[in-house]
Amino acid sequence: MNRLSYAAFLLSLAIGSPGLAKEKPITFTQDGISYRYTVTQLSPKTKIIEGRASPGSPFRLVVSGDRVSGHANGVPVSFRVEQARTATQPVAVATR
Repeated sequence: MNRLSYAAFLLSLAIGSPGLAKEKPITFTQDGISYRYTVTQLSPKTKIIEGRASPGSPFRLVVSGDRVSGHANGVPVSFRVEQARTATQPVAVATR
């Protein structure tokens, strides 16, 4: 998974977590990778998403307004929230 896709995937999981403080850890497994993370709401427009993918590495994303920055899968990332939303949308595939 490339670094934007990985970070976008992580962000899409947390966008719906509106909490007012640090929430209980969220844990799930997808495609053989286990994720455990927390979302900390710092202000109405800023939240921090921190966790670990296993196998994988720790990640930390800071969502501030419409921008995301941080580290995911061992590399720095920076992108717009809208890019994460569109990167994780299902793709329609034509069949015959």
